Amino acid sequence: MPNRFTREITLDGENVTYILEYKSIKNVNIHCTPAKGLYISAPFHADLQKIDTYLKDNSERILDAVHKANSSSCRPGKPRCEQRRLTLGSREIQYELHYKNVKRINLSVSGDKGVRVSAPPSVGIGEIERFMMSNADFITRALEKYERLSEALPTAKTYSDGEYIYFLGKRRTIRLTTSSRNTAELRGDELLILAADTENTCLKSSIVDSFLKRQCEDIIPKMCLKLYPRFEEKGIAFPKELRFRKMVSCWGNCRPSRSILTFSTHLIQLPEKCIEQVICHEFTHFLHANHSKLFYAQLSEFMPDWKRYDALTKQLQGEIIIRNSGKVTE
Repeated sequence: MPNRFTREITLDGENVTYILEYKSIKNVNIHCTPAKGLYISAPFHADLQKIDTYLKDNSERILDAVHKANSSSCRPGKPRCEQRRLTLGSREIQYELHYKNVKRINLSVSGDKGVRVSAPPSVGIGEIERFMMSNADFITRALEKYERLSEALPTAKTYSDGEYIYFLGKRRTIRLTTSSRNTAELRGDELLILAADTENTCLKSSIVDSFLKRQCEDIIPKMCLKLYPRFEEKGIAFPKELRFRKMVSCWGNCRPSRSILTFSTHLIQLPEKCIEQVICHEFTHFLHANHSKLFYAQLSEFMPDWKRYDALTKQLQGEIIIRNSGKVTE
């Protein structure tokens, strides 16, 4: 077994890459810095399954540290994210470039995010694209694989003028306006995106993500308070904290031991009744941690028609979470 290698794990719907190093120590230790990213040191006798279980048990703390490190990882003067194009052989590809405090250039290709490259701020475009050309076969094979798989999936959004997005279950037509503000706001049945560069899909996606999070922070706590009397009768305390995060593999997450509920920012796109079903689902986890028969019996007591809105949520999943990398289960 090598002493040091790179692994990936999914924590609360987010894919996280980390460096694992075996050392002569007694316990698993977690470190996260802007310079090194997420770094795990573990005793030689620790097996990978136990390490992953430990990381999942500490997912909230880890994700908070990763987000904090990433927020300070970009050198001033360079954009955090760029959309660029490159010709590989006879094919022109688009890739997403992220400047981070990493030691080397990293490359990934996925069905939902396409080609993504992360690089140290000190590395120039020429070096980055020479690295990509040296991996041209891997990139093109991966893209062709995901293109074959994506035939049955909805087209990924580019947030172009005239496209639509859901908000509280209703379609809102996207309208673009050039502006230095980089924000989004609802105007009737339209979502107005104000952006410095209306052709930058990465920028527009970031603006929409921020808009959805703001709306979640405003609306969903009020819905939780409205529904709470149902759970108070069973002795459930109101959560100490409500969190909102972009997630693609679940609608919500409950941490009973820490009294924390985390909701996907995509949730605000669902109809209100579907949102209520997700809230009831997560509150029920304060009584039953797993999805047992007792869990669903209790959920039916809190919300008798939950199955109807769960089915509608699944029906809207493909429209709301475009090319998501994992199946939404809650």
